[in-house]
Amino acid sequence: MRRVLALLALLGAVALGHLADLEVDRIRILTGPEGTFLELAVRYPKNDTPLALRVAVTDRSKGVFERREGGRYRRVKELPIPYGISTIGVATRYRIRLVGGRYRPGETVPVTLLFPAGALITLPAKVAPLAPRPPWGLGLLVLLPLPLVILYRTRRRRAARSPGRAR
Repeated sequence: MRRVLALLALLGAVALGHLADLEVDRIRILTGPEGTFLELAVRYPKNDTPLALRVAVTDRSKGVFERREGGRYRRVKELPIPYGISTIGVATRYRIRLVGGRYRPGETVPVTLLFPAGALITLPAKVAPLAPRPPWGLGLLVLLPLPLVILYRTRRRRAARSPGRAR
């Protein structure tokens, strides 16, 4: 029993050491037709030991960690937390999909994050609707005529400046 208490005390000290250096900001839950996702920004100092997020849960669902490989997302066991400031979200390389619960936009939900050595953080997250992504085709249709307009204007200016033309 003493060994277990000593081990817990040692792990608790390590967890507190990580927790003091780690900052989690801009945490929110995004809901949309693609699913429900947890988005957050993490700040982690460069001179500390490597860190990974192991568990993310809310009061009604658990987080599934995913990594983008090519055009698809694959499940992973944990999310590595790089040094510096990084964002985990829908459009990033790593994302957290929340499964098993329903969320209403505007409500505040407690989110618990577990890091190695027992570093545990619980923060409130506001639920927001996921903004729809603009279709790429529409953007290309807007930009497609631009080179033709530039070419037309350039030729028109050259024709107006040509010396053989009467004024």
